[in-house]
Amino acid sequence: MADQKKCPKCSGTMTSGFLRERRQYGNNQYLWSPQDEPAFPVKGAPSNRHEVIFYRCDACGFLELYAPAAKS
Repeated sequence: MADQKKCPKCSGTMTSGFLRERRQYGNNQYLWSPQDEPAFPVKGAPSNRHEVIFYRCDACGFLELYAPAAKS
């Protein structure tokens, strides 16, 4: 997702970033996980979770979220 993204609403420039929780210190990133996966999987067990990338339109503020496949 290195290419420049255009907003589907207004054609403005989209900037990538993270969604952070207020009052939370550190670099917390959200993860996407399948609905049937337990909230706290067993350590070492395979997981289908993906980091979520957020894009925000600089012009209108529209947010777009992606959970790309892990790079091999």
